[in-house]
Amino acid sequence: MNQPRSTVLLCALMVAAAFTICHADDVTPPAEPELRAVITKGMGYLARGSYEWMAQKNWKPCHHMTKVLWHNREARMRGFTIDEGKFNEWLRWSDENKTDIKAGREMTALMKLAMPDKPQPELTKIILEGQKPDGSWMPSGQFLGQKRVKTESAANSTRIFLLALAAGDADPKVRDEAMAKAAAFLAKDGASTSVETLAYRALFARRLGKPEEVAAILGEIVKLQHADGGWGWQIKEPASDSIATGLALYSLQPAADPATTAAISRAQRWLMANQKEDGGWPVDYSKISSTDRSKPEKAKSLKDATMIYSYWGAAWSTLGLLQGVPAKQGAPAE
Repeated sequence: MNQPRSTVLLCALMVAAAFTICHADDVTPPAEPELRAVITKGMGYLARGSYEWMAQKNWKPCHHMTKVLWHNREARMRGFTIDEGKFNEWLRWSDENKTDIKAGREMTALMKLAMPDKPQPELTKIILEGQKPDGSWMPSGQFLGQKRVKTESAANSTRIFLLALAAGDADPKVRDEAMAKAAAFLAKDGASTSVETLAYRALFARRLGKPEEVAAILGEIVKLQHADGGWGWQIKEPASDSIATGLALYSLQPAADPATTAAISRAQRWLMANQKEDGGWPVDYSKISSTDRSKPEKAKSLKDATMIYSYWGAAWSTLGLLQGVPAKQGAPAE
């Protein structure tokens, strides 16, 4: 039986009001003490993971060491008290191993991004030597075996290396030549299949001073945000994960419009709600990696993969949350 028009209208208004209230709650930014508590917990997880990595993989600085240095440097700038002795130990250990690229050449780029004010000419040399004739850098490490086309992974690697050259101590002429050499390759880059790619595109466009391109990419990221406040690593993935959410959150800040500000608040709250007791965040690596690790003889690699991706998720989550805490005037970067 048809409902009276007034009843239908009333129901519609009630639903709209309920949605508005829920939506408003979703976009309420967390207080700074809340953020600091979650960040501190995440940094504890990263510190413990870095020591485990040094003990088990003593010849691979890899992503673990670069990330823990990056986090501590940014945390110190925001008034967090960090363990300077541990920081110097991580830095010394990384310095002793940083020219070993067995774990993937991306490690050299991440090291420069982690410590942008530290002269590292030997890493600049390694990066420049890795650029291929077509202007790209071959993906390795975390970029191998992921669920996307190889050219997309290569474009992501290329942007990371160029960002490292732009942030570090490379000669401006050498840096610009590398940029120009890569331009034709990046111009052929196709549609993004992962949120990670969109995040790197936004960071790269921002570094090149292209505000309109940045706004367009960030608008796309905001539209892809899930109802729960997170993002899936693959654009079509319905479940949110910490790697994609942390990357998206990092790239969205600083916010330039209300829609982005609201998306940031929802992402912060998703990460706060999903942090585990040990300070990390759950990651289902099978949503990201296409490598078959199900066979019994690959059990060890399954453990390694879980360790790496869990650390990667905590790293981007914590780094994204750190951007929500204002830097303290006069706080040292190094």
